[in-house]
Amino acid sequence: MTIALACLVAACMAANAIRLRRRLTALDRLRPSGPGGGAAYTLLTARGVTVPDAVRAAAEAHAREHGLAMLDLVPSDLPVDEALDLIRHLDVRRYRDDTLGMGRGACYALLVDAEALARSGIAATEDLDPDELGEATARLRLYTGAADLVVADVRAHDRIQFRRSRLRSLALVIPQTLALPQTLMAAAVGYLLMLACVALAWPYGLLVAALYCALPCVVFAGTPVIPRDLPRVTVTRLVHTPWSIWRTLRAPRTRWERRLIARREEARVWYRAQIDQGVERFAGPRRNDCPWCGSERIGRLVTVRDVLQGKPGTFRLDRCRDCRHVFQNPRLTPEGLDFYYKDVYDGLGDVLAERIFSSNTAWYLARAAMVRRFAEPGAWLDVGTGKAHFCRAARTVLPRTRFDGLDMSAGVQEAVARGWVHNGYRGAFLAAAHRLNGRYDVISMHHYLEHTAEPLAELDAAVKALPSGGHLLLEMPDPESWFGRVLRGSWVPWLAPQHLNMIPLGNLRQALELRGMEVLAVERREADQGPDFVASAAAVVNRLGLDVDRPWWPRPPGRREYAGVLGTLLLAAPLMGAAIVADVATLPLRRTNSNAYRILARKQAG
Repeated sequence: MTIALACLVAACMAANAIRLRRRLTALDRLRPSGPGGGAAYTLLTARGVTVPDAVRAAAEAHAREHGLAMLDLVPSDLPVDEALDLIRHLDVRRYRDDTLGMGRGACYALLVDAEALARSGIAATEDLDPDELGEATARLRLYTGAADLVVADVRAHDRIQFRRSRLRSLALVIPQTLALPQTLMAAAVGYLLMLACVALAWPYGLLVAALYCALPCVVFAGTPVIPRDLPRVTVTRLVHTPWSIWRTLRAPRTRWERRLIARREEARVWYRAQIDQGVERFAGPRRNDCPWCGSERIGRLVTVRDVLQGKPGTFRLDRCRDCRHVFQNPRLTPEGLDFYYKDVYDGLGDVLAERIFSSNTAWYLARAAMVRRFAEPGAWLDVGTGKAHFCRAARTVLPRTRFDGLDMSAGVQEAVARGWVHNGYRGAFLAAAHRLNGRYDVISMHHYLEHTAEPLAELDAAVKALPSGGHLLLEMPDPESWFGRVLRGSWVPWLAPQHLNMIPLGNLRQALELRGMEVLAVERREADQGPDFVASAAAVVNRLGLDVDRPWWPRPPGRREYAGVLGTLLLAAPLMGAAIVADVATLPLRRTNSNAYRILARKQAG
């Protein structure tokens, strides 16, 4: 048994080392080159980093040669810990090919197209903390697209206090300021497994410990990156790993962290004032009839909570017994919607929202493909577009289509600045629809109708705005999904309190036909939003409190809150494991019963 344990741990370590080495070998080494003409570039550098003129000239030549708008310079002698952090988070080949993802890098030096930098509004280019440079890297790729990393002779001071900020930038999230970053936890788990082998599988565990120490040499030997501290870390790794984790956690806060803490505390004051008055005041009057068919035969379906942010409050969803329409009852007031939408897609939630929307490319392309089977649109309006991540992806397969976007938020103006839409309209669709009549071959509403108070009025406006032969593409969660019935209040697509109306497919099809629309196609499996059990388990873990810094919690984080985080982490492993098993077991069911649907209809003449 002890031999089996040692062999298993050793095999996992070796496989991981091979995986990381493969990622490293995908990095190119910068070749010397003279200056050349072409696009103008600007160099962004972290504090203490020096880029020689010859290296900058070679980097610009490399970027022009490969058609890159953004090039991250990875120091050739990057320390072991930081190099491992980088390749654990970043598969270089996938990053290079995925032109629609967010930017990541080593956070030392970044070469970027000067015009894109100007459009982004980023002003500071020198003496940046690594998390400031990481934030700029993530944002700038949204304005560029083509990006890569290259190994260069960049000179940098080894500052352990910056490791935590680089980890945050690589993770593309704004995690709790003081809590354990995910990469440090992974490193700690690997270290503890090695110690467990030494303690439980003696003397075979000594061989595992020796392999653990030698793995950095296996990863880096013969690759473009040869860490300056590789010999020392190899010899002392049994002591180095816990000491490095401790120093990283205890490092002084950067300017970026201090600004984030100040923003959170300012937000905490506002949220505390709102919550102290009682969130019950955000509920409007209860209605006694169905907003879809008018029937008074309605009843409670489920009571749900805010699974996205964990803000306080419970929300009741009713179902009509006649048409099966599901709706929030009582509905939130406009002030309540403002409270629960705050810091979800902007503000403190901006980076996380960007990360989520930037990772949904496959869904965006499937939507465009559905329309492409029936038409080659000249002009397309995406309603509820946000920052137009869908339009950005759809343009890659419909290059001759002009995409415009409409949204209530300022994100649509950001979409124009990024060049993702030609025109951006800010405001309510019902107010703007009459000005858009006949201008678009396609109008799309992706996960939009469920957010609206009057979905039938929205459909009326969309149909009226379309010319004869125009297409309407709709996508939304399926309230009749088997997964919703099983998971009840933990089913993520309920997404309370944002979702006000959940429309069964039969109801929507009938409403379209009554308005002179011909239904051309319906997709269920292709519109599926991913594993329901894992998403629900993650929502439960989030609600229990992994992010103790969230400003709508009653107090700033202390020992009690961090103890709760530790307990939640211990619960998360078996919960997520069970959820994965449940999702795998129900895969066959998804072929006919997904959690969302997509429907395309064409406006008939007359």
